[in-house]
This record gives sequence, C-alpha cells and structure tokens, in this order.
Amino acid sequence: MRQAVTESGISITKITRRAKYSRSSYYNHIEDPELSYDVLERYGRALKHDFSEEFPVMSSLRFEEEEVEYGRPDTLEKALEQMDRYRDKYQEYLEKYNKLLEEKNKK
Repeated sequence: MRQAVTESGISITKITRRAKYSRSSYYNHIEDPELSYDVLERYGRALKHDFSEEFPVMSSLRFEEEEVEYGRPDTLEKALEQMDRYRDKYQEYLEKYNKLLEEKNKK
C-alpha cells in the first residue's frame, strides 16, 4: 500500500480523508502485516488503485452491485421474496468467508 500511495502523488492527508481514516491510522495500517481487505479496499478507492492485482483474493470478495429496495414490502409475497433473497446472499457470503478462513489457516 505504501508504494501505491507514494506513486499516486496524492498527499497522505488527502488520501486518509478520502478513505475516512485518520493520518495516524494510516501509519498503523501500513505497518500491519494482517491488514484486512476491507481497509485496503477503502484505500484503493481513495487512490483509484485496484489492489486485487497485488492481492488476487480480493477480486473474489467483491460484492456485486444490486438494486436495493428501501422501505417495507407492499405484500407478503414481496416480503417472502426479499427474505429468501437476503438469506441466499448471506449463505453465499458465509461460504466465501469460510473458504477464505480455510485458505488462511492452511498457510
């Protein structure tokens, strides 16, 4: 991450502001060997840099953009469909998470 920040030419203050972190958090993050991919993703957005090239596992974690329904469903049928959709999405992400944990534990 440090190299990407340096190569961007953007000030650390500006990057941390865009990523919604403090400057001191940035210094803690670059020293953390087990920095979460979520944090790295936020810096990537702030830098307009795709870290999945350096960390290919990040590409499998990307969430698809989906249409979000706000408010209460109009009918019971819509509510049940929404419940099924969220349950399926939860199961999908849980399986991805467990797979990543297994891969990490193997190392």
